[in-house]
Amino acid sequence: MAEALVSTLLEQITTIICEGALEEVRLLKGVKDDLRKLKFNLTSIKALLEDAEQKQISDKTVQLWLDRLQEESLDMEDALDEWRTVLLYRPTDGAENASFLQRKVCLFFRCFSFRRVYRYHGIAHSIKGINERLDEIAKDRVRYQLTDMPSRLPKRKESTSFIDGSSFFGRDEVKKQIIGHLLRGTSKERESCQTISIVGLGGIGKTALAQLIYNDEEVKQHFTSRIWAYVSNVFDESKVATAIIVALEGLDKVAALQMESLPSNALLERICKSIEGKKYLLILDDVWTENDEDFGGLNVTFKRGAAGSRILVTTRKHTVSRVMGSSHTIHLETLGRDLCWSILKKIALRERDQKTCEDLTPVGLRIADKCKGLPLVAKTLGGHLQFKTTRKEWEDVLNSELWGMDVVHKDVFVPLLLSYYDLPSPVKQCFKYCASFTKDNPSFTCHLIAEWKAQGYLGFNDVDDSFWELKGFEYLKCLEARSFLQVEDFHPFYGQYAKYRMHDLVHDFALFLTKGEFLEEVTSKGDKSMKMNSERTCRHLAVILESGLSFPESIFDAEKLRSLYISACKGGVISGGALCNLFTKAPRLRVLTIEYPNSTIPEEIGNLLHLRYLCLYSNLHLKRLPKALCTLHNLEFLHLYRCLNLERLPNEMGNLVNLMVLDTTACSNLACYPKGVSKLTRLTQLLGLIVRVDRNDPEEFSIGDLANLKQLAVLSMKMVGNTINLEESKKVKLQNLQEVKILVNEAIADADEDTILESLNMSSVPRCCFDTDFHLIGRFSTPRNE
Repeated sequence: MAEALVSTLLEQITTIICEGALEEVRLLKGVKDDLRKLKFNLTSIKALLEDAEQKQISDKTVQLWLDRLQEESLDMEDALDEWRTVLLYRPTDGAENASFLQRKVCLFFRCFSFRRVYRYHGIAHSIKGINERLDEIAKDRVRYQLTDMPSRLPKRKESTSFIDGSSFFGRDEVKKQIIGHLLRGTSKERESCQTISIVGLGGIGKTALAQLIYNDEEVKQHFTSRIWAYVSNVFDESKVATAIIVALEGLDKVAALQMESLPSNALLERICKSIEGKKYLLILDDVWTENDEDFGGLNVTFKRGAAGSRILVTTRKHTVSRVMGSSHTIHLETLGRDLCWSILKKIALRERDQKTCEDLTPVGLRIADKCKGLPLVAKTLGGHLQFKTTRKEWEDVLNSELWGMDVVHKDVFVPLLLSYYDLPSPVKQCFKYCASFTKDNPSFTCHLIAEWKAQGYLGFNDVDDSFWELKGFEYLKCLEARSFLQVEDFHPFYGQYAKYRMHDLVHDFALFLTKGEFLEEVTSKGDKSMKMNSERTCRHLAVILESGLSFPESIFDAEKLRSLYISACKGGVISGGALCNLFTKAPRLRVLTIEYPNSTIPEEIGNLLHLRYLCLYSNLHLKRLPKALCTLHNLEFLHLYRCLNLERLPNEMGNLVNLMVLDTTACSNLACYPKGVSKLTRLTQLLGLIVRVDRNDPEEFSIGDLANLKQLAVLSMKMVGNTINLEESKKVKLQNLQEVKILVNEAIADADEDTILESLNMSSVPRCCFDTDFHLIGRFSTPRNE
């Protein structure tokens, strides 16, 4: 995460220097030098981060060094963000009517108030202090022996084909299925060499299943030759080729060592001769490479075998299955609790007397729940418990957090670390942010990507506002491919995944990596105050309020919070005073979600200078938004879904110049949109729009105003008026529009759908649908013309 964060900071600093933003603060002596020094220090440190992130697992001092660097980097990001905001959004007369370009011109505006100079001095002083502390961090590279050459990754023990079948539980059906593909298949499959892939999370039992299949008697009799080759995360063609030759020719260790000096071509030729005409089964265990060229030469040799030969691949990556051209892909599922208990007790209760077993079994069954279906966790906890002799010791294991146990770090998280280190640097911080998921609760794709954007994880691109979403989906696919995220639901209208879920163990792993930066879930006990984690500054917090409990009036140590999720849907209470205090004490919030039937949101929300994402989901009693909300110039996402009593949006909405997503779906009391929304030229998604179609109204958003929103890609709208004003509607030319849902009223409902689309200049939109119930807006039907 630190590497991606430092890269983001370098991008921001370079932008500030290149854009000439420092011209406006030329009176601040030494600021430009401080920024250039920051850039130099960060560039030097960035070269060390890959080495540091790998060493931190075994070296606590390096971990502390990285923690210090991250703290300073986040503080620096906040300071630069504040600077940028003050420069870009200097209050001027007619600010609401100013264009985005005009506001950019403010960068070079020479005359500014004393108050602004004072604020610049404060920001400059912060940067100077950060620079001094960064100097100290940079000097420690020698003490911790950090280099620009990364350390060796934690290495998984090389697998073999041998297994004790008596310790294997719960895979009989999938074993039978795979053996069926290996031995039989269609007539076409029997005439060629087929590849079958077993895909799943690290520790789920892929290798053990492959070992069991390799040693099956029916499999032994069916194939002339059986070959086991361990591939690993670092692909080495010569190593794989040598393993294949050793198995085919039955070479001893000395002969195998002699082959290491042979060039790859000689090894491949030898495989061709040895495999010619043989019906073989080749197991390629733990394949990581997604480069189809890596197996190019080997694939040629595989084709020299007899018809009916088979290749069985085990991998954590879905993409590997596609690259290998698999005819069948088996996604290995987790085991049930009872099977995990069978694995666990075989180890933990070995050589225990019957009375002890009976006493420990109830606790053991509950511990088996903690395994979350992963055989590796069951084996690890079983090995840990075999040295625990009393019920109290077992209960201590039961009550401990899985991610806090040293034995789990060593034996369970190391395999996951291999997958984590395999992620591209920017995706690592996106994965860590998934620690904010609440367990057993899937995350909506659109919200997760938006929160990544709000936290700055998707980079900066002021030219193309669709860039962040494309990158977000790319990162999601990357995490899904490595089994870090699992698809929960598919959205038929959008043609994309709507929800993702994270396995509980992966969630624990993310918490382990973040080391207390996330407080996953805090249930208030009705205290008047709440103190944050004192051992490490908490940046992300979730508060779930049970029935009758109140959100604390004050939160200590919350000034560095970057995301906050509050849910009081179960009957909890959030007072206006508590929110006022929160908005004052947590000024660095970038993501804020409040699920509670509030009647008001206080004006103090204007203190949240850095806020990018605001979700007021199901605030049933909320009637109006505070005007101060419209001073949040950095706000990019505003979700007001199901605020049933919301009566109007502020007239000053046009000040939210960076807003990209506005959602008022199911706000049934909302009668119109203010004209100012037409000034939000960066909008890419507008859901629940109420648009007057019969005339150009001076105060209400009208159909012709859509012409200003040229970047819109997704639109759902309710049409108000008895007829469509063609003179106004012909102004609308939304070339980027991909999806539209239109709610028609009774006066227009009789018209043909194609006629309505033509009158709105939307005939060419790829996916369209109509509805007559505004409460259903957002629940899309089958796409048009598909």
